[in-house]
Amino acid sequence: MRGALRHLWTRHRPALVGLVVALAVVAFFVARFVAFSLYWADPDHRRQPPQAWMTPRYISLAWDIPPGEVMRALGVADRPDRRPTLAEIARRREVPVEVVLDEVRRLIDAQAPE
Repeated sequence: MRGALRHLWTRHRPALVGLVVALAVVAFFVARFVAFSLYWADPDHRRQPPQAWMTPRYISLAWDIPPGEVMRALGVADRPDRRPTLAEIARRREVPVEVVLDEVRRLIDAQAPE
């Protein structure tokens, strides 16, 4: 094994470095996928009542509502430049955070299965 690595390092260094970088990138995305899957598989993270720290995307994932619908209901661009929390959205709109939370609750109630 050592001889094979030495051979690759001396004769095919760019290919070996490229392979190591590619494997590191794959490992990063696999770890991210596993962490994301484990987080959302936990029932405690589903159907949480809306809170000021949540983002529209978080609400979308927790309540199985398309992200675009949450964004439209809150009057936020479909692709904001960053991930605003509900508190930041309320501040930007110059309304109390309870107003934004009520809008989210109404959206959730409208999306609830009958």
